[in-house]
Amino acid sequence: MGCRLRLLFTLAVLLAGTWGVANAGVPDPALSTVPKVLTSPGHPSTSLDYVVTVVGASGPIDSALVQLVFSTEATNLICWCTGQTKPIVEKYTNASGVARFQIFGGGCLNPANVSNPPVQVFANGILLKQVGIASVDPVDDAGKLPYQVGYNPAGSCKSALSDATFITPAIKTGAANYCTDLDGDGDTDLTDAILFTPAVKAGYICTRAP
Repeated sequence: MGCRLRLLFTLAVLLAGTWGVANAGVPDPALSTVPKVLTSPGHPSTSLDYVVTVVGASGPIDSALVQLVFSTEATNLICWCTGQTKPIVEKYTNASGVARFQIFGGGCLNPANVSNPPVQVFANGILLKQVGIASVDPVDDAGKLPYQVGYNPAGSCKSALSDATFITPAIKTGAANYCTDLDGDGDTDLTDAILFTPAVKAGYICTRAP
């Protein structure tokens, strides 16, 4: 009987250890960092990269497949640059659990203004979060957002005067505007201005995809 008990105990320890190792590589939505998606008509540097960090029970997960799944509604509403993959965009994480995306496009979508979450973010098939979309090209030339009637990028996604006009009041007041709060910290401040300004000044532009 003593031998059997020892055998059962050893087996239980081995199974627990195996489960722990397997579970350590499972993405944990509560531990992972998933901001709103960020797009831009141009990416001359990494400053406008969209960054997702995937973490499990034992820390960052290397080589996790991160998928951004844009809803049909969002795919049809926002401005996409020619050549940008859609409606699913994929990247693998590095050793720090970080997946970096450069998403070429424009148009801001606050989840509160559309029927379905604009983007679902998965890691190794596990839903981490449902998020909206921000951009350095939030509006069209008429100042309209993608969900508003009459939104028309007119052949190109671009950061231009209309975007600066849209952004400026929020920066002056520090307003909690979803579409001007690029870094997702709950307000519109200098950090957001630093991200917006080069795009508008340089006039980032791309041809709109059909």
